[in-house]
Amino acid sequence: MMTNSTFTIRPPLSKDEWDVVRQLLIDYRNEFDDKTCFTSFDDELQNIEGVYADPRKHKLIAIEQPGNKIVGCVGVRMFASGVAEMKRLYVIPSHRGLHLGSKLAKEIISIATKMKFDKMILDTMHEMQDAQKLYQRLGFVMAEPYDHQDPNKVVCFEKMLGEHL
Repeated sequence: MMTNSTFTIRPPLSKDEWDVVRQLLIDYRNEFDDKTCFTSFDDELQNIEGVYADPRKHKLIAIEQPGNKIVGCVGVRMFASGVAEMKRLYVIPSHRGLHLGSKLAKEIISIATKMKFDKMILDTMHEMQDAQKLYQRLGFVMAEPYDHQDPNKVVCFEKMLGEHL
């Protein structure tokens, strides 16, 4: 990572960028190999551009400048009427600690709010303590499992949208 880097957060715009997102998600799965958090993962990877072409979904990437290196991503999808689910927040290990996870999460929360969702939900693994602290700083509170998750393997969070970040 360069010491004078800046970061742009925006949707992927090209096939090459989607290919990098696909590889980031594979790296994410390999780093945190737990099938509980990777339901529907292979289907998503097969056609990631098509999955996020759905107007009820959105994908963002963090791009390091200079260099145009994609160093993180996050998604949102409609889970139920009025309810958005944050999906696959990931920052590559060399870029953690730079608040990119927070920036990506705040931006995807803003997008979900603009999409008129009332609430955002998410799940994360117990061992992802830094992620849990981030979600709590962003106003998420622990919640009951919402999609048949095993509470021994994941922690669920929720946030009413429109609240301050």
